Formats: sequence, C-alpha cells, structure tokens
Amino acid sequence: MLPFYGYLLLSFAVLTVKAQSFAPRVLIYSATAAFRHDSIPTAIAALKANSASINVTFDDTEDRADFNDIDLANYDGVVFLSNTGEVLDESGKTSLQNYLNNGGNFIGIHSASDTLRNTTFFVRQIGGWASFQRDMLGSA
Repeated sequence: MLPFYGYLLLSFAVLTVKAQSFAPRVLIYSATAAFRHDSIPTAIAALKANSASINVTFDDTEDRADFNDIDLANYDGVVFLSNTGEVLDESGKTSLQNYLNNGGNFIGIHSASDTLRNTTFFVRQIGGWASFQRDMLGSA
C-alpha cells in the first residue's frame, strides 16, 4: 500500500507546486450506487491526516448536489474515491465535464473505473472501465 499512497501524495504535491501561493483545495467524492468498499472511511481519514504535510486542504462529500459549476469552481482537484455505479445525475455530469474542460484536476482511486460507465467523457478521462473484478474475486 505504501507505493500507492506515495504516488497519490506525489499527485497532490504536483497540485501544491502549481499553486505555490496557497494550499490547494481538493474535493474527495466517495458516493457509491453499487458495491461499497469498507475502506472508504479509512482512505478519507488517511488523506486528511496527511493534508498538512503536503499542504492540501481536503473536503469530502457523498452528496451529488455538490457537483455544480459554482461549487466545483472552488476546487483545484477532484478525487473520485472508490466510487461505483451512476453516482451523478445529468446535471452533475455536465458540471464535472465543464470543470475538467476548464482545466480542473482529477484523480480516480480504485473502483473509480467502475463509475459512470455510460458517460463517454468520464470513461475517456479515467482511461476505460472495469468489467472483470467481481468475476475474478469469486467468493472472496
């Protein structure tokens, strides 16, 4: 797990270097509409626990209403943390696409690739979607 967290913290460090004059503000979105990972609260706590050391302010939400043009404009980055299923309505998808088109930063963690599968811009942003994990896990 350490290499993963190291890479993740490096990603936030890049945000910090770009901003330099202030602590970047990052929204952690962890809503799920399908399988829910037990690790979500732990991951949020770990990111927030390291916020001072990497000079990043984290907010977290599971409220899809927070995905609007006005609220997203307050963030330097958006993290999709272990999301699954259709976690945004059409208005939220449009706002996320506007945010990204205007230079917003995005980090997808773990099952973020099992999210918004029918949303073309999101699948392109994330690089594809997961279709195999549950079959591979068997009874685990």
